[in-house]
Amino acid sequence: MPEVASHLNRRIAALMEGAAQWRDPSSDIRAAARAALEGGEWPPQVVERALDNALFDADAVLGSLASKAEASGEAPLRPHAAHDRNVLAILPGNVLGPTLATAYCAAAAGARLLLKSSSRELRLCELVAAQFSALSPVLEGTLIPMRWSGGDQDLEAKVFPSVQRILAFGSDETIADIKRRAPRHVSVIGYGNAYSVGYVPLEADVAAAAIAAAADVAMFDQRGCLSPQTIYVEGDAAKAILFAHALARALARLAPALPRAPAGDSERAAVAEFLRRLAVRALPATTHALDTVLTGHAAGGVPSYVVGVEPMGEPVCAGFGRIAIVKPAASATQAARAIGAFPHQLDTIGIAGALDHHRPEFLACSPSRICALGEMQRPPFGYRPRIADFQLGSAA
Repeated sequence: MPEVASHLNRRIAALMEGAAQWRDPSSDIRAAARAALEGGEWPPQVVERALDNALFDADAVLGSLASKAEASGEAPLRPHAAHDRNVLAILPGNVLGPTLATAYCAAAAGARLLLKSSSRELRLCELVAAQFSALSPVLEGTLIPMRWSGGDQDLEAKVFPSVQRILAFGSDETIADIKRRAPRHVSVIGYGNAYSVGYVPLEADVAAAAIAAAADVAMFDQRGCLSPQTIYVEGDAAKAILFAHALARALARLAPALPRAPAGDSERAAVAEFLRRLAVRALPATTHALDTVLTGHAAGGVPSYVVGVEPMGEPVCAGFGRIAIVKPAASATQAARAIGAFPHQLDTIGIAGALDHHRPEFLACSPSRICALGEMQRPPFGYRPRIADFQLGSAA
């Protein structure tokens, strides 16, 4: 199948060239993205970090796909015929960057992608589509930007039958509704509600762990599935309180580099209510007057961050407001037991220090991913979504 291999190689080469353009802060495509996202919800510094992270390791993954196909003599990325390769992706609006990862994963798989991005990323989708057309004829026309108001069932009833697979991000309820309404010939892959946590083992450097955790907390203000909602600290309550104070200092120092997004009325009310509840749940302040509820300077009616220390137990997931909860844990096993008892989908566990040493203890929680604390918001290319999600011969 030399023609298939040639098509694959040209596609991979074009995608690598395009990914390099996105990684280059001085490129025309990055300048266009900045202009498109200017004045939006996310501050420019967050936009820049999100664009840096989106395709940071794409070359390694794309190169590996091409090498495996060549070594096996097969063509797992064979382009589909025009009538049987349409995939619709419906993306979330809580974070920035899924448009790039989704478009490039679909192109790597040889699918034709109808991409319904959030209103925040609509211009990014248009930029990628234009970039694909400019990069190579093998990519031209493979990305179709779609726009409609979320939940427009009349329009979706027209679009759904034209595809062979739907890839949906959103709440569990939204995905269940899409599955209910999808035609029988259309498979649906859903990425629904999920949460993530952090773990700081006893041997970890507290200051370094706090700096790493602050990077994960600050990016997207705890709104994403990869945000560490609760951070377990091995040791007694005093150790957890010391870490919480180190985390608060790290968040304060990080604020100029990763400013908090402005809060709307509903978020201001939610943060205020969370703080009222936290005042009741938090551990009592120590005899050394170290507070267990820490807040950053107020701006726009909300604190720039909230760090609370609570007793050991199941994770607490605020999911907004740059709010992080710290809990003491006697051991990794105890932390894993608490996480495992929480009746919600676990995504990522970020571990400070010796990652491999503690990995086995957390496998019982069935996380989708275990990584270093500080790298939680930088998942590898092909993680969410997967390239296989767009290979229509694969199971949904």
